Amino acid sequence: MSFNPSRILIFGGTGTIGRYITSSLLHANPPFQQVTLFTSPASHTSKAPLLTNWQSQGLSLIVGDLTSESDIRAAYQNSGADTVISAVGRTGLQHQIKLLQLAEESGSVKWFLPSEFGTDIEHNEKSPYEKPHQVKLAVRKYIRENLKRVRVTYVVTGPYFDMWVNAHAGLEGAGGFVAEKKKAYVIGNGEERVGFCTMKEYVSFLYTQVVSMTLTDNIQRRPLRPSNSPPP
Repeated sequence: MSFNPSRILIFGGTGTIGRYITSSLLHANPPFQQVTLFTSPASHTSKAPLLTNWQSQGLSLIVGDLTSESDIRAAYQNSGADTVISAVGRTGLQHQIKLLQLAEESGSVKWFLPSEFGTDIEHNEKSPYEKPHQVKLAVRKYIRENLKRVRVTYVVTGPYFDMWVNAHAGLEGAGGFVAEKKKAYVIGNGEERVGFCTMKEYVSFLYTQVVSMTLTDNIQRRPLRPSNSPPP
């Protein structure tokens, strides 16, 4: 089976990495037939200027509840999406199982890219014990055991350098720098290898995959890693 993605549906497209993804796909050349964003009522209100700007660039908008099966079914039906990109954050990861189930049941979705952005959840023996990874691993298990028609690609990049140069409070365990405090947070003994990419570099990689991908069985459910991302 092969096809050219033309109707894209994005979940989580106003978040940290999601807004880069949405903007990039809106500026595709040649353009996609349709780019649709599913967003919550809260984001529709709080991020109105951003959404209005995107709509002026051709974005189709669906406002709904990520936890509502009827809203998701309607989004698949009304968008006619053949490709789904999920950029949901940590609080939404568990809802991807329902997104995948309904994508499989839809008559249109052929390709699904789950929210796998950032560190590789199967990088080493410690990965399964990290809480966010446990949810993502459950999603991968569901995919292996239940999806027959929809193809899935995991895009794995390694940590974002953007987040290291301004380490967020409470995330010091992930490492990073706070320049104004002249402080660095070191992981392990500080000698381990690490690969970085910026969010813009990640989106460039994702965009290349979307515009050039031909779906075949041999790329189903296989992690794709940029060349600067260390192998597991």
